[in-house]
Amino acid sequence: MQASSLRVLPRLLLAIILLGLGARVLFMVVGVAAYYHSPDLFCLNGDSSSYTQSFENLWRVGRYTFDLQVPEASFGRLPGYPFFYGVHRLVFGAALAPVATAWSQLLLDTAAIWLVFGILSRMAPAVRWAPYLGAFLYATYPFVMVWVPVIGTESLSTDLTLLWFYLLLGWRPTLAYSLGTGVLVAANLFVREYMGSLLPITLLWVVVKAMPQGWPLAWRHAALVAAGFGVLYIGWPVRNYVLAHRLMLLKPQAAGYINQTPDVDEFYKWVHCWDANENPWLDSVLIGQGPVHFPESACSTPAEAAQAQTLVLLARHCGSGFYAVRGSQPADSVYRRYRTDNCNAAISTGFQQLRQQFAAEHPWRYWFDVPVQNLRKAFFKSRLVPPQALYPHAPPRSAGLLGLIFGYRTALLLLGWVGLFASLRRYPALWLVLAVSGFQYVYICFFYRGLEMRYLLQADALLILPAALWLGRGLAQVRNWRPGALASSTAN
Repeated sequence: MQASSLRVLPRLLLAIILLGLGARVLFMVVGVAAYYHSPDLFCLNGDSSSYTQSFENLWRVGRYTFDLQVPEASFGRLPGYPFFYGVHRLVFGAALAPVATAWSQLLLDTAAIWLVFGILSRMAPAVRWAPYLGAFLYATYPFVMVWVPVIGTESLSTDLTLLWFYLLLGWRPTLAYSLGTGVLVAANLFVREYMGSLLPITLLWVVVKAMPQGWPLAWRHAALVAAGFGVLYIGWPVRNYVLAHRLMLLKPQAAGYINQTPDVDEFYKWVHCWDANENPWLDSVLIGQGPVHFPESACSTPAEAAQAQTLVLLARHCGSGFYAVRGSQPADSVYRRYRTDNCNAAISTGFQQLRQQFAAEHPWRYWFDVPVQNLRKAFFKSRLVPPQALYPHAPPRSAGLLGLIFGYRTALLLLGWVGLFASLRRYPALWLVLAVSGFQYVYICFFYRGLEMRYLLQADALLILPAALWLGRGLAQVRNWRPGALASSTAN
């Protein structure tokens, strides 16, 4: 692929971009109502208000926080997405800001189709069809599309990750390039915090690329990347320390949500010792009245089983996080219980003890059972089952259509992972895909454990690249095949 093909869009690429644009517009105009049951052209989910209110409170009362009654909420959302939303709030006003934000995300994600084409053109210029296949796969990938109208970080972070990849493939040892790359990594961190993993990956890439010109140059540009990152990032921990006299590098564990206090958090962590899906157990605690019938594998002794039931009773009666999760309680009573009238410490300590006992008694199961369940879910998920306690009125979605969409995702993921490992030696830039996607899959499935498919969106988008490369090479072999030629082309 010649460089001129990037300067002048080929007609086929233009057609693919227009297809992606049309599909995104169609989903926003028609699909949002059908899929999210939203009356607007955008979708507000459970996280949206924390992003929008963070900026609204800063603009109206001068406090960057999404909940004026919860001190930790002032650290709960990193400033990337709230300020992205805030630009639209200032330009279009409060009423039009959500829909304007969604339209901006649509345009950015359409531009990302060109980024995918550009990445594959830089990575494998000899594989003629790979850039077009990658652009087409991204343009029509439903799990990218469904996040475009959502007021949340998923779509924006995916686009920033693709821009990061594109810039790294064209990296040059210049001051502007190195500083700018560091700033971009910090911006992505501010949008979605675990994308901070891009920083060590970037530093290693810059050192490897610059090393042929000497170690001093390599370390100098690695330092410039770190400086660019620090220039943007450092304001956040400094602001947190000045306001609260605490060193808060990112955000607190509960992110300032009153329904994610330690009582609920430790309950989730205990459940994730033996089950990847916490939702039915949360429903049993919040909706049920009697004992919760945990599986026998959850408790090794009668004493542990009795402790679990005692903690369930406490959660129902004085756990502020469980009380807030119900969602139907008066606001003043929720905040009163959050501040003082709770037994969160006893609940969180009790579930923490159960978790530690489980890990000590069943180390193999602790480290592999649920992570393997998560990996199976990550690859082969086929339906959506929202927790009844959190979404009691959630409308049903078409199981057949979702099964078809999830099946397509599974096929594309498997193709991406197989293509990745099959092509690593031929295309060293794919190590970037392995580093980012591998980190996200391992961290979410093995350590965080509360898997939601949106947490893997950036990884899944990057896996389109090796999938397109593998398909492109296969297509080239088929087109060039003739009797006796296949073996020689493979050898070359």
